[in-house]
Amino acid sequence: MNAQAVASHGDPATARGMTEAWLSFRARAFLSSRAQSQDLIGGALRGVLVAAALAACTAPPVPGPLSADSRDAAARDYLALAKAWLDAGDFGAAERHLEHARSLGADSAESHHIAALLAAASAEPEQAEDHYRRALALAPGDSAIRNNYGVLLFSQGRAGEAAGQFRAAAADSAYPGRAWALENLGRSRLLLEDWQGARDAFTAALEIHGELPVAALELALLLRRGGELAAARRLFADHLAMLENQGREPGPKALFAGAQFALQAGNRDQVEEFGSILGTLYPETAEYRAYRNLIDGD
Repeated sequence: MNAQAVASHGDPATARGMTEAWLSFRARAFLSSRAQSQDLIGGALRGVLVAAALAACTAPPVPGPLSADSRDAAARDYLALAKAWLDAGDFGAAERHLEHARSLGADSAESHHIAALLAAASAEPEQAEDHYRRALALAPGDSAIRNNYGVLLFSQGRAGEAAGQFRAAAADSAYPGRAWALENLGRSRLLLEDWQGARDAFTAALEIHGELPVAALELALLLRRGGELAAARRLFADHLAMLENQGREPGPKALFAGAQFALQAGNRDQVEEFGSILGTLYPETAEYRAYRNLIDGD
């Protein structure tokens, strides 16, 4: 599916109506809510069944001598618990269970992957990178490791290296997180000013998963950059609908984009509504300063 197909939901009048309805319904909630930033790219260890894994989390290390098979089984159990605690956001518990697994001889790609995620969460990027490299040396085909390593590289401004990891993960058709890897690839290509590469990646991500607000917003802005204004407005309306469906609020980039779209359409009321929300939730952002310049120069 091409970019036009991604953004082909309804006509301009329908998109305008969706935007107006969204603003009318959401404005008061946004004006009274706390500011929230947009999500960071990527996710750590998707699909872990936290509740099931935590049911056994109180078990202490197994005492006494163990057979090789028993040690391996116990190490796997501790790794599963470490992964579950990590997904639950309790890094201390995750670290303790990882250490139990290591004490039983765990030196696997999974153990290094968990260690890398914990190091990244503790703002220790050098340790995190070392563990990612060790994990990939043991399991070069593990797309989840590559995606999360890409997230670390992206966070350090190493967009070219990050893009390589995301591209490898996205090439794995069996990877459940492929859509997110493509979205991440698109964001990396944006930093590299590869507009067509970013557009292709966001389009592919939305083909796989139709509810990716970041991909929808970025693709809408790329479509506008290419002069495809009607398609861009439709996709931006889709972005707002996705946020509404997911119970999420737009970030400053989306609100400023909304004001720009409204200004281009000559809808001053919408311009002011988007600007009011932007100024209330994100008054110190570059987007709000840009909005003020936009209004002052209009």
